[in-house]
Amino acid sequence: MGKSNDHPMDKDMMKNLVKYVIGKPFPRKHTVMDVDDVYGIRVFSPSQILESTKGTNSNTRLLITFQNRENCKIFDSKEAPGFWKSTPKLKGIFDANKRHIGNIKIGWYYYYNVDDGRDKSSSRLRQSEWQIREYYLAPTYLPQSKVERKNVLLTMMIKTKAVANNDNNNDEKMQRIILDKQEIMQSLQRLQL
Repeated sequence: MGKSNDHPMDKDMMKNLVKYVIGKPFPRKHTVMDVDDVYGIRVFSPSQILESTKGTNSNTRLLITFQNRENCKIFDSKEAPGFWKSTPKLKGIFDANKRHIGNIKIGWYYYYNVDDGRDKSSSRLRQSEWQIREYYLAPTYLPQSKVERKNVLLTMMIKTKAVANNDNNNDEKMQRIILDKQEIMQSLQRLQL
């Protein structure tokens, strides 16, 4: 298991996932997607996900899929304009009693800049503004008798502000991501009212 994640948005998403797994309705606007058991939503580009899902705004999507998280792999198709790449570390999410609820895996969509006419193999790989946050429930958190929906993955796809091309601006990139997450939290709180 990875290190602890104390972000309120992630804890809120995990609480919603727990409710959904035990049979309650998911409290936010979402899409239940049929996906490949191994690759999940990673076979789709951000534009494909946006076109086929419902959301409260154009910058966020909540997707529920049913797949075995142990089998999840990266998908890199030669035909696709890019691919999702996850960080190798899982971050643990804990409840108020410090019990491990589950984990989050964060990934970004990378694409090849082919605007200059070069083919994909000679083009520079760039990180897009699209991030996915995959939430996995720990198998030991709930007794199996309470679990009504098995192998549920909750994925949040977020469009962050465009990232500057200068790779030396990591602090600025992180600040933008933090501000974007705060905006998302505020919009999620407005939805609850």
